[in-house]
Amino acid sequence: MVYVGFSTPKLWNPLSWAIRAATGSRASHAWLLVEDPLFDHRLVLEASSAGFRLIPLARFARTELVVAVLQPAGDLEAGLREAGDWLGEAFDVRGLLGMAWVVLGDLLRVRRRWCNPLRSRRALFCSEAVIRTMRAAGYPGSARLGVEATTPAALLGFLSGEPGARRVDGATLSVGALTRAQRRDLRARTWPVT
Repeated sequence: MVYVGFSTPKLWNPLSWAIRAATGSRASHAWLLVEDPLFDHRLVLEASSAGFRLIPLARFARTELVVAVLQPAGDLEAGLREAGDWLGEAFDVRGLLGMAWVVLGDLLRVRRRWCNPLRSRRALFCSEAVIRTMRAAGYPGSARLGVEATTPAALLGFLSGEPGARRVDGATLSVGALTRAQRRDLRARTWPVT
């Protein structure tokens, strides 16, 4: 199972504060939550200042306040193979700064959405990585989301409005190892090997 998560740093961060203030959202970061049977853990796949990486949810939760976790209406697992190719890619600092231009256009309510002038084809920022994974999985409606012009708040709004998507109660997401039933369910799935 692949979930989409939204968070903000537990410690004050000026960039996170600016994103939340500009978008009116509690979330400043978007990421994927993957249940992995090999490591027997829930892992966060995220574009962060350290680059595009995979870390245990328990480690992630030490520094991030989870705002929401959603189970999308469609399956995102098919997009993980492509997302795996991005592991180790740099964080798109310039593209993130260019998002300020996009958000300014949104705040001014311009008729035609402004494009991110500083986007990069090689580096990633958080919501961009999630949307690219959604597109790789063939998620319905993801083509309407601007890969390099969608904020975590806009992505949260899109997924929250999807029929069949549901919020996952934080109490059901343990930050450590998977339960015996979850491991059994994951092992029962067939994993494509190519």
